[in-house]
Amino acid sequence: DKRKIQHSIKKTLKAMQKNTNTCNRCIRGLEHMISPEHFEQKKINRDCVQLGVLKEQQRQEMYGIIDSNELRNISSKASKWARNKALEQGAIDAMYQQELAVNMYDRH
Repeated sequence: DKRKIQHSIKKTLKAMQKNTNTCNRCIRGLEHMISPEHFEQKKINRDCVQLGVLKEQQRQEMYGIIDSNELRNISSKASKWARNKALEQGAIDAMYQQELAVNMYDRH
């Protein structure tokens, strides 16, 4: 079972990389594997969030303060792009699911 899943993922990734996802395979969660550039951009975005929070933690430690709200604000600002991208993708998914539901209803 595990091998079948791994094989299916590899097949999907190859189709994505060739830009020929003709099998209508779901690529949710695999988008960053489309190309090395996508993977690198996702890693850079994640690293920026982590670095921002770590620097703020160091600053707070240096001044002897604890401000979890500031840590949250820094994380929120640094991850805004990813959050917006997720909301955008969620809206696309919702439209797709709604379209599927309408098509299923029309068949009956």
